[in-house]
Amino acid sequence: MSSRLVLVAATGVLLLSSCTTAEQGSPSPTSSGGEEVPTSTTKPTAELPKRPRDLKLDAVDPCKLLATAQQDELKVNRVRPYSSTSETYKGAKGCAFEVTASSFYDYDALLVTTEGVEAWLTEKRNVEVHPGSVQDYGAATYRLRGEGPNSAPCTTAIDVAQGQQLQVTTSTMGKDFTQDEVCRMSEKAAGLALTTLKTLV
Repeated sequence: MSSRLVLVAATGVLLLSSCTTAEQGSPSPTSSGGEEVPTSTTKPTAELPKRPRDLKLDAVDPCKLLATAQQDELKVNRVRPYSSTSETYKGAKGCAFEVTASSFYDYDALLVTTEGVEAWLTEKRNVEVHPGSVQDYGAATYRLRGEGPNSAPCTTAIDVAQGQQLQVTTSTMGKDFTQDEVCRMSEKAAGLALTTLKTLV
């Protein structure tokens, strides 16, 4: 084998094995040069159910995804809009619904308009993922691998439109909740946000 072919093969191995994590809830595969490795051509390991209807996120205000009564149900007492700074979802609109009365934790709603939920079902990202559904919409609930004994942030990503996903990440301080509880909190908040989203689009 020529030295050029050896170099190409080695580069391919590096691209397949490299992985990094972006901001919470958005771990993404990257090449050794820091550029994202495309995953859209990889077939998902689970098939998503057909969407009842498309719920496009382009014109949605993420801070309106939880109505006052829903915020009260989740004990939210502070709301803060933000824009994602992660490499994968840079500039995506988000909103943090914070609970600060007793122990601090929050629910982050992120509107992803650049890739669909199937990206989490390809087994190409450094996450433990469980496919499922929320109100008949396909979903993936995931957390980072190898986070140790404390509970890690957990994200529920809902397939709301072609190439778009509504993500709701629950982040606790890893002390007062088990991992299962954190993921159940994420799924509950995502369901509430989806209920409201249906009225906004």
